[in-house]
Amino acid sequence: MIGLDVGSTTAKKVSIEDGEIKYQITGTHNWKDLITGIDGNDIISTGYFRNSVPHCASVTEITAAIYGVRYYFPDVDVIVDIGGQDTKVIDVKKNNFIINDKCSAGTGAFLEFVANYFKIELKELGSFHSRAKRIPAINNTCAVFALSEMISQLVAGFTPEEVIAGMHYAFARRISFMIPGARTLVLIGGTVKNKGMLSALEDILQTEIQVPDEPQIVNALGALKYYY
Repeated sequence: MIGLDVGSTTAKKVSIEDGEIKYQITGTHNWKDLITGIDGNDIISTGYFRNSVPHCASVTEITAAIYGVRYYFPDVDVIVDIGGQDTKVIDVKKNNFIINDKCSAGTGAFLEFVANYFKIELKELGSFHSRAKRIPAINNTCAVFALSEMISQLVAGFTPEEVIAGMHYAFARRISFMIPGARTLVLIGGTVKNKGMLSALEDILQTEIQVPDEPQIVNALGALKYYY
């Protein structure tokens, strides 16, 4: 059996072989590459396109996130799943969740917009953030207005590294309003690989954040664990 998470930007496949987690990640439109030779009866799907791929059962992203995170952190209180097109905050203890999907603010798409503006790879944002000596105040995380703010801060003399750090803080502030207090707070999703964003959020929340070794595959793992 495999867990298949076909999200808005990436597709992830997870299997467990001899107790070891095996996984593959590709772009959403290439999801078929992940299941070559695999029968649909052996697939548990989740993600935006979970009902568009062959499967024997499908699981919502909320359920998949809970089962996947509990594999790593059994006592989790709150899960924040930062996806390409939305951010989900799941209060496991109170059985409640909030989804931000109205615009790119507080989603991976916003950080991709920032990277594209500076003509760098998405994975480089964290290293740029680490070199910032100042954090400019940036209020907007809406792509329409953020561009104007980025340009204004650059004109004011801030470096690209500092403007990127400012954007991370603006992003983190937007998310922080959604997050309730928690003893064990876990972040998942590909965006969490951005150490700059993670550092900004920890600073704003003034709490330690837990992150699985491979945060991008957690929902695919959760779909598989739910089946078992």
